[in-house]
Amino acid sequence: MDVKPVFIEKLIGRMDRLDARSVASVVSRLAEEKGFFETVFNALNEGILVLGTDQKTLYLNRAASELLGLGADFGPGDSFRRHLPDSFWKALEEDRRSPKPRSSVHHDVEVFYPQHRFLQIYVSTLHHDASPESDLLFILQDVTEERQRAVLSAKSERIGAVTHLAAGVAHEIGNPLNSLHIYLQLIERELRQLDSPARKKIEEHLSVCQGEISRLDQIVSQFLKAVRPVVPALEPRAVNDILTDVLQVLEPEIANRDVLVEKDLGRDLPLILADRDQLKQVFFNVIRNSVQAMSKGGILHLRTEPHGDQVLITLRDTGGGIPSEVLQHIFEPYFTTKSEGSGLGLMIVERVVREHGGVIEVSSEQGRGTTFRIFMPIAEKRTRLLDGRSSQEAA
Repeated sequence: MDVKPVFIEKLIGRMDRLDARSVASVVSRLAEEKGFFETVFNALNEGILVLGTDQKTLYLNRAASELLGLGADFGPGDSFRRHLPDSFWKALEEDRRSPKPRSSVHHDVEVFYPQHRFLQIYVSTLHHDASPESDLLFILQDVTEERQRAVLSAKSERIGAVTHLAAGVAHEIGNPLNSLHIYLQLIERELRQLDSPARKKIEEHLSVCQGEISRLDQIVSQFLKAVRPVVPALEPRAVNDILTDVLQVLEPEIANRDVLVEKDLGRDLPLILADRDQLKQVFFNVIRNSVQAMSKGGILHLRTEPHGDQVLITLRDTGGGIPSEVLQHIFEPYFTTKSEGSGLGLMIVERVVREHGGVIEVSSEQGRGTTFRIFMPIAEKRTRLLDGRSSQEAA
């Protein structure tokens, strides 16, 4: 169906000669045309919205309402200015009032209601000119998944480069350490043949050097193990058992900082599919960070519970919290607020959780503490998916 401009012109010219039946036929045809186009526009995933010169809405489709959370009571004549950031309107108005306004522009906008989304908004004038008096057509496209994939890809590349560099540096440090260890052994052997009053003192100094070299060698070995991507050896595991083991290791530090541990561990939890050692490292890093954040004592609350086809592990402390400008960087390599921190601990935590098919979230409020939430897929769900795939391949 297509209402041609010529048809409209003829209709207007003949309005005074149309009888009631003819008018009814024309109105019926126009109603059909309107219903047809509304059906088409409402079927689109992109939001379509027309804004008049008074910034009032002339038309919007279903997708526009859903993307902006406009509600069922929103309609033509209403203003949706408050549903987009002020920075968007400022940029749009500056462009329209420039000496040479563009007839169409693109804007990337981040919205937080009804949910956190990234929208790409195409704005075009509905008249031949681009004057400020032109009605505007808005086309809204949800590019959240595309943006997230790009961020994840960039993060993976950055982490890959960092871990590769770190592994190379650690390897280069290891070589001179081995040489130092060998030469200290030779010095020790030569020292035994000397009969000198200073021999005992030199032996003590030598022992300290050997101990420090051994400690540094152990640190390098642990560092290499941490930064090198290792494919997790996944097996069905009880998450409560892993948490309990980690708490036992950290018990002296927890007691020394006067931290009270509250455990709310769910009973009869489904097993998760995990590499025990890697997941212990995850819990160790997160819990130790939480304990260190409570320098004057506090409460560490641990909770485990089923969450759909996942197990949710919540770790909440009552420390000083993390500022919002810091929170968004805590999983980045070499980012740390500690004077002696490496900035790799939480990066490794995020990577290990992701490689297990899980998700880690963090929220914080200054003065009240920080909460980590780790979602781990259960073993039964992963097993069913693998079995289903195998049966299809066999067919």
